[in-house]
Amino acid sequence: MKRPVGGLLRTRNFSLLWIGQSTSAVGSAISTVALPLVAVSTLHAGPAMVALLTAATWLPWLLIGLPVGVWVDRWPRRRTLLVADIVSAAVLVVIPLAAWSGALSMTLLVVAALLAGAAGVFANVAFNAFLPRLVGADDLMEGNARLQTSASVALVVGPGLGGLLAQAAGAVSGVLIDAVTFLVSAACLLGLRSGPEPRPSAGDRPGMLRQVAEGIGFIVRGRLLQAMLVVAAATNFAMLGITALRVVFLVRAEGTAPGTAGLVIGVGSLGAILGAALASPASRRFGSARTYLAANIAAAPFVLLLPLGGHGWRLTLFAAGSFLALAGATMSNVMTMTFRGNFVPAHLLGRVTAASRIFVFGTIPFGAATAGLLASALGIRPAMWVLAVLYVLAPLPLLATEARTLRDFPAQDTANAVR
Repeated sequence: MKRPVGGLLRTRNFSLLWIGQSTSAVGSAISTVALPLVAVSTLHAGPAMVALLTAATWLPWLLIGLPVGVWVDRWPRRRTLLVADIVSAAVLVVIPLAAWSGALSMTLLVVAALLAGAAGVFANVAFNAFLPRLVGADDLMEGNARLQTSASVALVVGPGLGGLLAQAAGAVSGVLIDAVTFLVSAACLLGLRSGPEPRPSAGDRPGMLRQVAEGIGFIVRGRLLQAMLVVAAATNFAMLGITALRVVFLVRAEGTAPGTAGLVIGVGSLGAILGAALASPASRRFGSARTYLAANIAAAPFVLLLPLGGHGWRLTLFAAGSFLALAGATMSNVMTMTFRGNFVPAHLLGRVTAASRIFVFGTIPFGAATAGLLASALGIRPAMWVLAVLYVLAPLPLLATEARTLRDFPAQDTANAVR
């Protein structure tokens, strides 16, 4: 059936999915500020407990990521998304209810973060496996680009909304808003009109360990997919380290006012929106593989502007470096998600996505911890330099892969040519 003029947003299924995911993304971005503020302002938690709260959100990836990939490949993916949304809403709404009744504790907050993080693992893996089937291979690039755009907007807008809500109505109000956004996402999923999803029969299913091994094995045998995963993990490690230091660098080391630092970081974050908007047209014009290489190798050196930044006019260097580096990183994300969705067989997509995300997201706490150690040993600006140089060097091994000679990434029907 021919798609209406105006792109995927003119189609019922994708527009509902986009509305639900975009609304939920804003809510989740609000909670990135609201949850720590609940810990600090309501429970008077110290830095270590706030860090524990952040770690609890990501820990489920390491604990259950691999089996979730297997389960997602066994279960209907839309139903998995729906249950994950409902569970997330139920878990988050407990926090304001407990606060209003005087029963809130740091233990409850950490447990809620763990449960919401676990539901997020199911949702993330199921969504990446569901989208290619919903939109089809020809529209997957546009779908990923539009969703990445709205996610980038959420990351810019959400934290500010979280701060305003906390100031106006208390920190728990932001968590309540996040719970409501998950219900909006669930309602949109219920409105989708899609046929029944193919499921393997119970007799055809190997054991859990074998299925996990199949997902990991596909990555290991796919040299291009493997190289992209290693580069993503290394760049994520370096960027998350820089992110962990940027506020301390601007405010403490350079004496920038907190409001000005927030503005500079916000302007830099706008680069993610540009990267998402340019991903699809750049891929059509230059090819997906070439766009991916350029987004990683050509954009990476701009991160060196961050440690060059400082007080006064040098803040523009920091903002420009953040803007251009994030634009390249977001374009790379769109290319990677689209390649994986088109290249990995549907029955393996959940497991491959889970294994990939564990490897990449697992660098988040290590990058932040390494940044702290480097800053303590060398100073904040030298630590920023070390991480920035690592970020620039990390994508260079891609030049030794077949991505260097490709115009476009292969799809499933050409998988054997690159494995």
